[in-house]
Amino acid sequence: MDVPALSEDVLIHLRRTDAATPAGTVGLAIAGRLGAWATGLHVVPIAAAAFASPEAVAMCVHESDAVYRTALESGGFWEGELARHGVRGEWSVAQGDTVEALCHASRWCGMVVVERPQLNPDAPTGWGVVSRTVFGAAAPVVVVPETLRCEEIATRIVVAWNHSREAMLAIRGAIPLLRRAEAVTVLEGDPGENALGLRWLPRIDLGAWLLRHGVRATHEPFTASREHGAALLDIAHRRDANLLVTGAWGHSRITELVLGGATRHLFQNADLPLFVAH
Repeated sequence: MDVPALSEDVLIHLRRTDAATPAGTVGLAIAGRLGAWATGLHVVPIAAAAFASPEAVAMCVHESDAVYRTALESGGFWEGELARHGVRGEWSVAQGDTVEALCHASRWCGMVVVERPQLNPDAPTGWGVVSRTVFGAAAPVVVVPETLRCEEIATRIVVAWNHSREAMLAIRGAIPLLRRAEAVTVLEGDPGENALGLRWLPRIDLGAWLLRHGVRATHEPFTASREHGAALLDIAHRRDANLLVTGAWGHSRITELVLGGATRHLFQNADLPLFVAH
């Protein structure tokens, strides 16, 4: 019997094995929109304290193995969610470091969906699971606030474009969603000076490039009179956007942690999903 081909693979990090989380809901909605295969991945950690002594290693690994076996048997929950959303997919469980597991599995997926825990606004951002996954993944990452409550996803998309490598990687990865969106707004930012001083690098007409890839978008100049991340969020809210596509960590994490930056602000304050790439 022939099985209909799928166009995408969506990897969804599930922090729970018994109930849908915002990341699960958003990931399944995206998979349904794209006709994609949805892999729900739960990672059973081994505590760092396990390596304090040989005795601790044995005890913690034994406990982790038991949790791992229980998680493997929790696939019925995910099968129910897949059926409810009319999506095909599978249940997967890994053991060890969450970031390592997500980055490894991202190698065969079109995007990774992760949940961002609610942070104290003054807490450092850049070394947690989400940021490290964005740095290490082989695919773009959809960052979902854990407090998200939304009915729709990726129907109204705002794209932040500043001619950077990171922004272009995000846009290329988001093409399947951009094609299906009801409205796409591209915010054209200042590309800045070339770091190497090269004056005649090829330039891209993003509007024409998007049209060639089946995306119709409106284009607006973007100049922020204040912090760029806050300005992007303001525009996304005014457009009633339910997805913001942007490059992530265009500057080093150290620079953004010390001086602030758009990625840091968005990760800490965004109340809508972010489609990001580094």
